[in-house]
Amino acid sequence: MTHIDSHLLSAPGNVDAAHGMRVAGRAAMVAAIAWLTEPIAFVATLLNPANMEPDQTLAEFHTSGLVFSYLTGIGMIVFGVALAVLVIAIDLVRAARRVGGYTFAIGHWLAMVAAAAMIVAGAIDLTGNGLAGVSLTVIPDASDGARWLAHQSFGIVHEALRLAACLGFAAWLVILAGTGRTAEVIGNGVAVAIVVAAVLIALPGAATGLLTGMNFVLLALIPLAVAFLRRSRRSAQA
Repeated sequence: MTHIDSHLLSAPGNVDAAHGMRVAGRAAMVAAIAWLTEPIAFVATLLNPANMEPDQTLAEFHTSGLVFSYLTGIGMIVFGVALAVLVIAIDLVRAARRVGGYTFAIGHWLAMVAAAAMIVAGAIDLTGNGLAGVSLTVIPDASDGARWLAHQSFGIVHEALRLAACLGFAAWLVILAGTGRTAEVIGNGVAVAIVVAAVLIALPGAATGLLTGMNFVLLALIPLAVAFLRRSRRSAQA
């Protein structure tokens, strides 16, 4: 290898791309770990002895589940922030390699909307389904119907935000599958994997409004994390 070839391989653009992919890989890992808080909280809620009392009131049910609601809220916020970091890191890689266009911009904003929606949904969980919901829970004179209405109102907003995040994230995955190969951030195998994950994530939400597809988020995040970290090492070695 000549001195000129070595200089080209260690050019600032290649160094920036390697750093961007390393950040993207770590962000994808953090997002995957954060997403696990929801199934953990769901199982913990089901197994919570306080929720197995036959004469438990609605207020007691919400109060006993606040700890798990907080866990889910923190997980959603971390997921949203990690997703935003992931998207920005990929954009930096594209900029370093001088690859761009309208499609990249559309994918960027779809993913950022999804990240913001998850952060707000997590904030709703952290407030116990809103300040009104918390207040009605602790007021002994409030009827169960009033408590239910308050929680239900915030629950509708919460699910709408998560549905927006579900569809936005899936759309970003499809765009990344098509544009990521041009920017050389993913290969054909990962592109196919994230398209399959995107279909599984978005189809239930688009067809029925249900969020069962979000259970397949890890099918996209894990391949992305592995791909970005491997490519960052290759770029750094070059």
